[in-house]
Amino acid sequence: MGYASASISYFALLSIFPAVIVLGSFLSIAGVQLTTIVTYLKDTMPPSVSTFLHSVIQSILHQNGVGIFSISIVVTLWSVSRVVAAIRTSQNIIYGVQAKNIAIVDRFISLLWMILIFSLIALLLLFAAIGSNILDALPLDRQIISHIESAKPFIVAGGLFIGLSLFNWLLPAKKPWLPWAIVGTIFEVWMMLNLANLFSWYVFIVARAYSFYQAISSVIVTMLWMNFMSLVSLVGTIITAILDELWPANNHKKLRQRFKHLRDPLK
Repeated sequence: MGYASASISYFALLSIFPAVIVLGSFLSIAGVQLTTIVTYLKDTMPPSVSTFLHSVIQSILHQNGVGIFSISIVVTLWSVSRVVAAIRTSQNIIYGVQAKNIAIVDRFISLLWMILIFSLIALLLLFAAIGSNILDALPLDRQIISHIESAKPFIVAGGLFIGLSLFNWLLPAKKPWLPWAIVGTIFEVWMMLNLANLFSWYVFIVARAYSFYQAISSVIVTMLWMNFMSLVSLVGTIITAILDELWPANNHKKLRQRFKHLRDPLK
């Protein structure tokens, strides 16, 4: 599991830089201030990671050009598809099955999942970033706007929960029972939402050894954070696989059929 999380975090880190260029270009087209996105990311990431990403975003977005944007899209598609493929391979290993598709079909499936995940993340970021501007433009009472603003974290968490549930249920070659996939997703979402505080404590104790050079320290801290996120995802898959192995969906179908046969004579 350690090698799997390292592979996932490696390709995830590799996809950050081109993804920032793509995201920044779309944000500039939509007229969204970059500081709004950075402020939102600070609430979901450890301080060291958010500081590193903030500096990366500022330095990369000054490099304008259609060529850079086009190359960034290609690199982002490749690297994120590798992330999804690595996660799918790890899930199949946990479930003890092999992918039924050939490599190119498997990569195409990873690409489709990547588009779905990117769309969900983009919608969540846009809601968190420009939701206030849209609400201010609508003829709504300030108290209603305040309630909607306070519900933003729950809406983002709900979107994350739905995306991860579909990810854990449909991505593996062996489809687990949906309730068990939801149980594993609940663990993942809870851990991811609390990972910022846990990781800040970890950085305070361990990562001070890397303070000799700020840039290297930021990269190492970001890599560690992504590795922990990958571990959380894999542990959630393990929980789902254990529950599905102990109480598979077929047993529940048989129980429902027996209950139906017992109920039919009563009619």
